[in-house]
Amino acid sequence: MTTLFLLNAFRYLTTLTPIGGHHSRTSNRRKFIGVFDKEEHMGYLMQGANVLIVANGTWPTQAIWKPLVDNSNIIVACDGAIVQLLQNDIVPDYVVGDLDSIPIEMMDSQIESLDITVIPMLNQNSSDLSKALKYCENLATKGIDVIGIEGGRLDHQIGAYFSLCEHNSNAVLHLEKWIARLVLSEGLVIDSIEKGQNVSLFAIGSVKGVNISGVKWPLENEQLAPGTNGLHNESNGEQIQISHRGGHLLLLVER
Repeated sequence: MTTLFLLNAFRYLTTLTPIGGHHSRTSNRRKFIGVFDKEEHMGYLMQGANVLIVANGTWPTQAIWKPLVDNSNIIVACDGAIVQLLQNDIVPDYVVGDLDSIPIEMMDSQIESLDITVIPMLNQNSSDLSKALKYCENLATKGIDVIGIEGGRLDHQIGAYFSLCEHNSNAVLHLEKWIARLVLSEGLVIDSIEKGQNVSLFAIGSVKGVNISGVKWPLENEQLAPGTNGLHNESNGEQIQISHRGGHLLLLVER
């Protein structure tokens, strides 16, 4: 399944809000080394930007990350993730974190010369991804995508999901085989999903009034606790609707 299909089916989906409507994103030129349009960039901030956060873990394959880069207006690097970005000839707009993973020579040369904004956040009580999500609260964002959360230490991988809860974020985590996000209080609708595609729900804490339809095993007004009750459901090949009345509900969809 292609990343662009999943972008349409999962990332840019209808949300069950009082005003309804669809999220949409137009394909915009992503800047690479040597190309930077400050005026255009500020326009994105004013109008609402599509943000890509890159964490300092293993990236998914290029077929997944490149469409995310191409469709982003702003890229935020979590601390040492800037190394992988520059190795792939991609210039982030911001570097956020405690800056303990960036080589000194890179700070003194490339970052300054490429007009990258450095946002030091030295608080050791949160991860760099959590800091990046917090910083994005200051931007007028349309949507946030995240890559680079796999590989490395298990505690950091698990911490990525809790970072979403920490900020009640609508960010979408893009893994090699899965896509993950929170179902926020306004609910979620997924269109154009393939029949038999695996879908799982996990309660992070108690979640009340959970409903999911368009799947093999629907739920209606269930109260979920941390456990496996929402594990390994399957799409019926139609629209999936998910809602709840309170709590942190994590959704995973297999690619």
